[in-house]
Formats: sequence, structure tokens, C-alpha cells
Amino acid sequence: MTEKRDAIVQVSVPFCVDDRALRREGMILGWDSARMARYADALVAEIEANAGQFDDCLVRAVQLGGGVASNAGADIARIVRAVRQVCDVAEDAPVAMRSSIANVSGATMPFFRRAGVTRFDFEMLSLNPVDFVRLNRVDNLNDLPIICDHFLHSYANDTLGLVLAFGHDASEGGDGALNVRRTALAAARSHATHAELVRVADELAAGCDEVARQLDEMRGALTEHGFMEYLPLRFARAGKEDRFAQMAAAGVPQIGFGLGAITRIDGAESVNTRDLARYCAAEGDFAKITEEVRKTR
Repeated sequence: MTEKRDAIVQVSVPFCVDDRALRREGMILGWDSARMARYADALVAEIEANAGQFDDCLVRAVQLGGGVASNAGADIARIVRAVRQVCDVAEDAPVAMRSSIANVSGATMPFFRRAGVTRFDFEMLSLNPVDFVRLNRVDNLNDLPIICDHFLHSYANDTLGLVLAFGHDASEGGDGALNVRRTALAAARSHATHAELVRVADELAAGCDEVARQLDEMRGALTEHGFMEYLPLRFARAGKEDRFAQMAAAGVPQIGFGLGAITRIDGAESVNTRDLARYCAAEGDFAKITEEVRKTR
């Protein structure tokens, strides 16, 4: 039997209720459950259409990202089930999901468990009330301890990840570097095992010197309290590094599903369309959803 090659899977769910702090390209904004259900149907159709395409790959890590993937709610379970049916996923493969605490409840958590999510990367952006009200217009900061204590701890004690922002102008009379340091210290005191730092959109950004000062403060606070920067802007406690990110950085073949997803394998890179209507109408037809194919070597 031919030995299978390692691969990673990226599942793109580019939906976000409000993205004013980061303003990512291709993000689908607002809440529309019917629209999300249509997308989940189309995503599963694309995954199932790939049956047999990656039989020589062993998936070592899965990332549910592209936006706030937890917005898919109960559909996350059937999306990941489709991935496992189509791809050979290693038994110990971690499944990391970009998340919002607003999506975690007694109704959704069973489906996240069924999907085998091993880390919830909560896009809090700030843990400092002064900055939180400016950056995060979706969640309630006071809900984070409740979600962690009542849901994540009953699931596993090392499933908390945080996505934190830096580089924004401070409110009048405030100290931006001090504010983000407080966020980093709060993250270090929490049960979080992983933290990713993201720079705010240009519209909110401070000057270059201030951006660098804030990053230095956050980096220092995290590394002084048990975190290691294992990749640029990615921090983890010992042994809790993100396997998907590490393997992606090492150039391991990547299988991508969903809007804007990228597949890199065998010296070629295939990019999916970001057009939601086109994607949902394609019913998994590769020719209809592929935006571009280019050589990588």
C-alpha cells in the first residue's frame, strides 16, 4: 500500500455579523439564517463532489475559518462530517474553529462537539472594556467567563483560543499601548492555550510607531506569562501550537472548501469564487466555482 502524504483542510465560512474592526475582504455581513443554510448546503455539496480526489492524502489538521465559522451553528456538524467522509482524517487531527461567544449555547454546543472542535478561537478583539466597546459590536464581554465556565470547561479545559486586535487609535486621553497590554494580561490569566494577534483595519489604525508600540506591549505581556510566539503573531502555551498553522507555514498540501478557499497541491493552486450566488448555484461543480488556477512551482 502506498504511504499517504500529509495534508491539511481549510473550510471557509466567510460570514460575520459585524466586521468594522478588521474589514476583511470578501466577508458576508449581517445575520440571515436562511442564507447560512443555503451556504451550508452548497458547502457540503462541494465537499461531497470531491469524493475520491484526495485518496492519497492523510489530513492532519482542519481549520474552520474564513470568517466567524461558528455562525454556521448546527450546520458545523454536517460540514465536518462531510469532510471526514470524503477525506481520510487522522484520528488525532485537531479541528480549530474561528468563533464568537454569541454563537455558543446549549443549542449549538452539542453540534460543535459532534464536529469534534478541539479549540474555539473566540474573536473577542479586546478583553479591556475601554477597547471592547469600540472593536466588538457582536458579543458581550461579560459573557466570556460564563461561556468558558459552563460550556468550554465541561467540554475540555484546553479548548479556549483568543483572537485579539492591536494597532487602533486610543480614545481621547487614553494610552493605546496600556489598553492592549491589559488585554494581553487578561488573556494570559485566562485558561486560553492559544492567542492570535490581528491588526485592525486601516480606518481605525494609529500611526506606525504606535502600532509597533502596541504590538511590543502585547508580545511582552504574553511571553512573560507562559506563551511562546511560535509563528508571527501566533502565541501558544507549551505543546498547544496550532498544527494547521504550522503545517501551512511549512508548505504542506492544503485542501480548501468553501467561498474563497484555496487548494494547494501538486504544484498548483486553485482558488474558489467569492461570489455567494454563483457558489450556491454550482452544486459542487468544480468548473463553476473555480475562480483561478495557477502554478506554484
